[in-house]
Amino acid sequence: MIIKKFSKLRDVSICRKMDTRQLTALRDDRLRKMINHAYRSTVFYKNLMNDAGIKPADIRTAKDLVYLPTISKADIQERYTDIISDRFNEKDCLVRTTSGSSGKMLRVLWEKDSFLTRISMYYRCLSMIGYTPFKKLLYFLPTPEKTGFTFGLFRQRGLEPKMPFMDIRKNLLEFKPDILAIYPSYAVELGSYLSSDDIDRIGIKAISLNSEMILPHDQAEIERKFKCPTYSEYSSVEMGFIASMCKKKKIHTFNDNVVLEILDSDGNPALPGERGEIVLTSLTNYAMPFIRYRIGDYSHFSKQNTCSCGLHFPVIGPIEGRKDDSFVMANGRSIPAWKIYEIVERPLEEFGMDKMVLSDFYLVQRKIDMANFFYVKGPDFHDSYLSKLEEGIQSLFGNDLSVNIREMDNIDRVKTVKRKYIHRDII
Repeated sequence: MIIKKFSKLRDVSICRKMDTRQLTALRDDRLRKMINHAYRSTVFYKNLMNDAGIKPADIRTAKDLVYLPTISKADIQERYTDIISDRFNEKDCLVRTTSGSSGKMLRVLWEKDSFLTRISMYYRCLSMIGYTPFKKLLYFLPTPEKTGFTFGLFRQRGLEPKMPFMDIRKNLLEFKPDILAIYPSYAVELGSYLSSDDIDRIGIKAISLNSEMILPHDQAEIERKFKCPTYSEYSSVEMGFIASMCKKKKIHTFNDNVVLEILDSDGNPALPGERGEIVLTSLTNYAMPFIRYRIGDYSHFSKQNTCSCGLHFPVIGPIEGRKDDSFVMANGRSIPAWKIYEIVERPLEEFGMDKMVLSDFYLVQRKIDMANFFYVKGPDFHDSYLSKLEEGIQSLFGNDLSVNIREMDNIDRVKTVKRKYIHRDII
């Protein structure tokens, strides 16, 4: 087993040294194998390809994926058993469950060999921001996992966010991690608890932010409090590690693990620089294939696809709002979260990114024609922000949705670990 773990770590590391041509060839080779496997071992994909008039041999490169329809979480839930490969026994697989932020939990199977690849890619994410053997990592998860993957070289400690801050502070001061992996909202709260002297004594060199949409103000506040740079990684239960930020703060897509497409509103490939919906195809998890899966996030491909960090993985822009948190109108119109977020954030930017106009906000749709905007004033709050916000609300929603704006002293987080700023609380 130890040999297999080293082998996976080596294979993932080798991909970092590949050029664009080599990575593209590797991606397409893995794609062909996955398509063939899914067709021959799952009822779901065999029927999907037959209905589309497609055979596995028709999919030669990532560009050929357009011949297949996209799928959603609802499709998988409806045909769950049909999407699992008959080559694997569920009892021999690892099971992970999505957070259910949209109210829909999803069980995802990972065969053990692929899960080793997933873990290796996590180390690659960390190595991109300075993690090396013998450095220390402290990470937060609702249920910290013992990977058994450290080889005595990678020193790490996992903590649960529900721990009292005084206990977390004790762990930080004792362990003195070089890298901290943490949810952005939790980092903000933890940073408010720790003193400047605590931060100096702990000596964190870099912070990996994950699992949440990262607001610019939060990111700036985290860097100020912890006195170190922050970086983001993009992962999911379904796909494993999709992309990660390098030290130059560019987000690189792991195209040895996934095919990442970005589609415009008509379902066509978006142009570089054009925002669109992310669609993903897994290249490594054979137990439960995900092919052209609409994960509900938005981004864009960079117009400049090179990076001085030396990596040749494709570059994408920031990951934007979750589609699960779009608002729906009575006429069936859907307003994606990134558009809603723009009407909140654009006025904030007008005051300057160094200003903290709001310290927190929460926008929730609880009825088809009504939503609430809760906010907490920041130290730089100005009444003109609210008038600009109201203008944006009217421009986006018109008469379809009324938004009640209400000041709060504190905003209770939604009852999950992950914080959401824009939430739809209706079916």
